[in-house]
Amino acid sequence: MISGNRLRVQVGKETTYGVVATGQYQIKVSSEGFKLKLNKKDEGVLTGGKTSGIVATMSKSTEGTLAFLARPDDIGLFLKACLGIEDAPTLVQGSSNAYKHTFKAIGTSLTDHLPSLTVLIDRIAQVLAYNGCKVQSLAFSAAPEDFLKIDANFVGKDESSGTLATLTPSLLKAFKFHKGKVKINAVEYADVTSIKFNYNNNLINNLQTTGTGLYFYEPEVGTREITAELEVLFNASSINFRNSYYLTDNDLSLELEFTSEENIEPGYPYKLIITIPHMQVNETNPTIGGGDVVKQTIALKAIEVGSDELITIDLINSKQTAY
Repeated sequence: MISGNRLRVQVGKETTYGVVATGQYQIKVSSEGFKLKLNKKDEGVLTGGKTSGIVATMSKSTEGTLAFLARPDDIGLFLKACLGIEDAPTLVQGSSNAYKHTFKAIGTSLTDHLPSLTVLIDRIAQVLAYNGCKVQSLAFSAAPEDFLKIDANFVGKDESSGTLATLTPSLLKAFKFHKGKVKINAVEYADVTSIKFNYNNNLINNLQTTGTGLYFYEPEVGTREITAELEVLFNASSINFRNSYYLTDNDLSLELEFTSEENIEPGYPYKLIITIPHMQVNETNPTIGGGDVVKQTIALKAIEVGSDELITIDLINSKQTAY
């Protein structure tokens, strides 16, 4: 009998798309959902017998999910894989060991490609390597009395037997809701009761040609879809927000900031800051369904305006080199 608590997951960045990489980070996960996808198709002919004819594999790919907590060190690899661009790390002014990693959305030229990962899954009885994995989406969520959680979705190329590296999971504490802040146009919005943020690459991952054989072309980014959902108390602030942004087409900037309880060095805590300069409100309507505290949900979507960056994510930790 195998206990799921013995599961180990390692992730490594590939040098070449689809070539299995060695694990760089061992991630503590609450669940994983990686699997091989074989498209098996029958010939579609009449057999003259009792049932259908033989089937053949027409394409091969993988897909998977990981659910884990956002920690200040290993989350950087997923941010790099999801957004695609990381500036050179810079030393935070006044510090000796705190470095800022800035991630931005990759462009749309023919030379712009998202990094690919190898995800190694140790299911105790078997270790499998899923190579050519690209991040389809990252979903962040934080609620009262809870951690900042991440659900990552991947599409990949192949599955094979794998070998784990000798790694130790992160010893840092995960970010928590009560250390989070939400800022609208650089002003803190205090009465937020839950935060959800989703970044979707809408990968183009189903193109098969005579050159790809059984596999598909390397997945490439489509139209990025960036959304946020804030649950707030229904009060004068939320009414004013609705009047200013939902009843109009005005856009706003959103900043989500999470600060760790742990410091890199005195006065310099680990931080995660997500900044989206232009968003519009899709929906915000308060409803009352019972005797509980009345809340209002705000649904936002990122838009592209001028030459401003679509999104910027800053991660401050002690890692001196890029992911």
